Amino acid sequence: MYRMNKIIAALDGLKLSESTVDYSVYLAKTYGAHIVATFLEDIAYHSKPVGTQGADGYTDWTKMDDLIEKENQLKAASITKLQARFNEAGIHYNIHKEKTLAIDALVLESCYADLVIIDGDERFANADQSKPPNFIKSLLSDTLSPVLVVPPARTPIEKIVFAYDGSPSSVYAIKQFSYLFPASEEQEIEVLMISNDKNSNHFPNHHLLKELLRRKYTKIKETIIKDEETGEALLRHLQESDRQSLVVLGAYQRSSFSRWLFQSKADLLIAARKFPVFIAHT
Repeated sequence: MYRMNKIIAALDGLKLSESTVDYSVYLAKTYGAHIVATFLEDIAYHSKPVGTQGADGYTDWTKMDDLIEKENQLKAASITKLQARFNEAGIHYNIHKEKTLAIDALVLESCYADLVIIDGDERFANADQSKPPNFIKSLLSDTLSPVLVVPPARTPIEKIVFAYDGSPSSVYAIKQFSYLFPASEEQEIEVLMISNDKNSNHFPNHHLLKELLRRKYTKIKETIIKDEETGEALLRHLQESDRQSLVVLGAYQRSSFSRWLFQSKADLLIAARKFPVFIAHT
């Protein structure tokens, strides 16, 4: 059986994501993985913490020193809390503290990992209020490994949903997921296609897709939904399900219509913050 050897848990020491930690522990215990807890920093994130301006509008560097000291205490406390949790769970791990630009550091680390886990609300910026955050969008576009974007709290994964459209990128994501997460025979799988083609009721290359999936899974459900708004239809389908789902998507790269289409789907799912989303691109 394929074992996931190295997972990066991307973390912000100023606001430790309990969800990222929980998913890391679960995957480490389930698949025998080694966790690299990577605490990221960014110059822009720390240059002017909110509340450091004096009455004259200029930066009060005395307050800045106090706030930076408090930030350092928060970071140390986050590391201590993480170590206690990982030690209690009995998993193998080590800690990286990256002090360069957060996105560059994480993309580089992703080149040497099997998977990156990150909370869908990680921002590493003071002013970014976008949903999903710009940091997440940049990571998904530039990453050199698959990424699991997780919601605020871990829930049991009862069903895997493969978002499929016949494109090589959607098939690639399915294969990457199956390599990283060997499934039990009872794992429930749904292959879902959202199509705006009202005249077609068939999966593209259906016989080839079945050949691939039947070597890996036994409980496979196939669903085709006709809707002009593919992203909204995908989110609605997941929300109406009575099973807790993990969604597998491809693409999120290249400057093309396909990239825009897949980004819109991924952005809606990540912004909803209700489901873990696995994204892999070639």
